[in-house]
Amino acid sequence: MPNTIPPLRLSVPGTLQTPAASKASCDGGAADRVELSGPDFRFARGYSREELLRGGARAGAFVQDYLDREAAYFAVARHPQSGLARDGLKLDPVTGQPVQARPWSAPSKECLDLGVFVKALEADPKACRFVSPSNPAGAREEAARVLGQKLDTYQRFHEANPGYGGFLPWFTAGSDLTPTADWQGEIPGLDNGEWVWSMLLAERALRKAGLDDLADGYGEYNRMLRRNVVPVFLDAERGLVRADVRVVDPTSANSTHETILDKPGRMSYLTGEHGVHEGSMMVHYLTLFGEGLPEGTADRIWDGIRMDRVEHPHGTTWEAFWGSSHESWAFLFLPLRQVPEYRDLFRIREEIRTQNAAQRGYPGLATSTNRPGGDGYLDGAGIEGLGTQPIRNNHTYAIYGAFPLLLQFASAGTPAAGNIGLAWLHNMLAAPQMQGPLGGGESGTNDGTAVSSLKTIDGSLPNVLALMGGLERETAELLKEEGLLDRFQARVRSEYRESFGTRPLRSPSGFALPGTSIPTDRMPDYRTSGR
Repeated sequence: MPNTIPPLRLSVPGTLQTPAASKASCDGGAADRVELSGPDFRFARGYSREELLRGGARAGAFVQDYLDREAAYFAVARHPQSGLARDGLKLDPVTGQPVQARPWSAPSKECLDLGVFVKALEADPKACRFVSPSNPAGAREEAARVLGQKLDTYQRFHEANPGYGGFLPWFTAGSDLTPTADWQGEIPGLDNGEWVWSMLLAERALRKAGLDDLADGYGEYNRMLRRNVVPVFLDAERGLVRADVRVVDPTSANSTHETILDKPGRMSYLTGEHGVHEGSMMVHYLTLFGEGLPEGTADRIWDGIRMDRVEHPHGTTWEAFWGSSHESWAFLFLPLRQVPEYRDLFRIREEIRTQNAAQRGYPGLATSTNRPGGDGYLDGAGIEGLGTQPIRNNHTYAIYGAFPLLLQFASAGTPAAGNIGLAWLHNMLAAPQMQGPLGGGESGTNDGTAVSSLKTIDGSLPNVLALMGGLERETAELLKEEGLLDRFQARVRSEYRESFGTRPLRSPSGFALPGTSIPTDRMPDYRTSGR
């Protein structure tokens, strides 16, 4: 499939005037969609912060408006034959229409895509409408269709490259899964740690939906991953979990695997802060599900991973890398917040995030993202005073930086009053070119002079999943069914005690609202047809 794609003329739903959308289910909910002439996708400026904070019908309508517009991107977010999620789309800087696919991808991007389909299979009303906007009752069928495509593609890759053990490299998402040139014979541990949990959830959701044949296929693949995670990712001699892995012979099922040491752009082990943040997902998976794990190895692995307590002026938290929102990715999937200590830690971290931004006059939430006004990836963004790495790019914000806040305030029905997450999301969406034909923008500068003319899956779907409540409940149920929930919670509590002891956590400041707005007069909005 060529990378250049024709402009899409999308039909965008209008603002919902009643809370009926929040009660939609897979059996209905499409009747309240209103087609706009234009279309005009700049819905956020039609809401005030005050009505979002009051909650109720208008806040619920804002959430549904946001999700409806994100659904336009979700519909074109993957390759139509393989079902593989692509990194994203390059946008026309004048119209916001997609002009070129960004075909590279990774298992972390697949993780998000799978997660939304899991929510649809679970009959989450928001997910049903998001996955199948014109026919929410058909969302399960659409989810099964794409999940079938994905599994076929994973299986074809494994048959040709058994040395990967079923795990995925960074790849090109074409009609087949092809390793990118810089990841030939290599496996990223962070990304696979995220993906393997979504694979387990996909199998379970398919089974619950009565789709047994496809569930069996996912089950067989998951059993392979469980068999192979120890030989692929465990450095038995050192008792550490490998971060990035070299596959000695990708074409051989008997391939050995090595830790990648001292290669630029690669990490060697999931320890230190890497084992605390996204890396914890692979460590938990290996120590809970890994077959053939030697006795005592799990304790040895976790002994090498430690959160460090930090006393920030706005509360007690754990040491960050940068404090970027993506470091809280595990909270979207793992039931960490079912443990009260971690629930408090997560809340305080987000209080610190908002207080830090408001105190420093940031109108949005800085986090690792694609560079506004240029090419390449921008890191060194997050929360000052928390991390092991210097903060260099807090003159920027990213829309997905709101996802931990949105998760903190997510509820089953219409958003409750006091939703600070919606307030920060609204403040960023009101900026120039942060609303387009495919939904919310990627990133911009705080002074309103530059944006990233991209729409990506990891810049979009974390917010979507957070507004659907994440997958904590589904993962807790899975672990309970496997007889592993108590072990998971015991490990989490042990790690907490090791780092925080019995001293109470400080939470002196609470959440903060944005204190300033992003200027709207320094660059134009995307041009809409007929305007």
